[in-house]
Amino acid sequence: MWKGRHTLRHRTSSSKQGRKVMDMEKPWRRCLLTINGRTRKLAYSDTAIKKLFLPLLTRLSDLYRQKGHRILVYLAAPAATGKTTLSYFLERLSLQMSNGLVPVQRLGLEGFSRPAEELKRERDAEGKLLSPYGPCAFDTDALYVKIARLAAGENVRFPVYDPSRREIVPDITPIRKPIVLLEGCWLLYDRDGWEKLRPFADYTVGITTHPESLAARIKRHLLGKGLSENEARRRYEEDYRPAIMQVLTGSIPADETWIFSEDGDYLPAQSRLAQQRRAQESQTDFQSVRRQDDPMLRAYEDQMASGGRSSTPFAVGYQQGIETARKNILRHLFASGSMNRDSLMKTFQLSEEELQHLLQ
Repeated sequence: MWKGRHTLRHRTSSSKQGRKVMDMEKPWRRCLLTINGRTRKLAYSDTAIKKLFLPLLTRLSDLYRQKGHRILVYLAAPAATGKTTLSYFLERLSLQMSNGLVPVQRLGLEGFSRPAEELKRERDAEGKLLSPYGPCAFDTDALYVKIARLAAGENVRFPVYDPSRREIVPDITPIRKPIVLLEGCWLLYDRDGWEKLRPFADYTVGITTHPESLAARIKRHLLGKGLSENEARRRYEEDYRPAIMQVLTGSIPADETWIFSEDGDYLPAQSRLAQQRRAQESQTDFQSVRRQDDPMLRAYEDQMASGGRSSTPFAVGYQQGIETARKNILRHLFASGSMNRDSLMKTFQLSEEELQHLLQ
């Protein structure tokens, strides 16, 4: 998983797009992670992992043991803050570490998206067509039923969105882990049906940021998809910006809040949980770095020193199982004629060489 520790110089500068110039050095951890069939290179700072990620997973593990049953956690953040990638990383980290962390399973909300044709037939209170990026773009009634059953301890399956067919595949993902991490933009939104989902969460994490930093990221993304400068600016102003501002200004406070920084990292922010803990001196201050002799940090440092190779059979077996399942699925899609080579490469974002290796 881990590719070692590096001090990277990160720069973001472009007078053409008006981005803020940044130049800073700090230790980063790099790793490879398979997301939706595509291997991605990730980088998080050593500080974020030690101050935020591991303490969060420790708290959730303690909460699970305290309650004695599956717990549901919300990770809510605006678009372009890396929440989906972060949720996959936290899931992987919970399986990789061997010192008492309870396994986490992440889930997304794509399977509850409403069809575009349906949105075009409805209008909001101002008479405007519903935005596919807004809070009404999801079937909150169906989501409510699913989450209620999940919170009640039932064995449920989550739907997913199949980009190759551009349709939702219902009830395909089984939920098997003790801690469920549900990520999405609107999970803490206080209206349009989302407010009724809040009572089901055992713990919530919110991510906030400066909208200006997201504007630069989104515009770069749109330019990379072939849009012109003017088209990218228009798309951001009409589609993305209103939704981002709704999330940032219309969401209720989370139990724990992080700040998404311009370099793609995360920082701690003031939270209700931190305030409560400071008022109770007898309790552990989880917002600070744990003592250096803490078993969790010792295990983390041991993994870094060994190049990230996990010594736990479960973590190794899980990783190998995921890779085997991925190969089997791609081979089945190709052999059955459901998808040809071009479709597989486009859907799973694979190169021809990668696909050839997987089909061997």
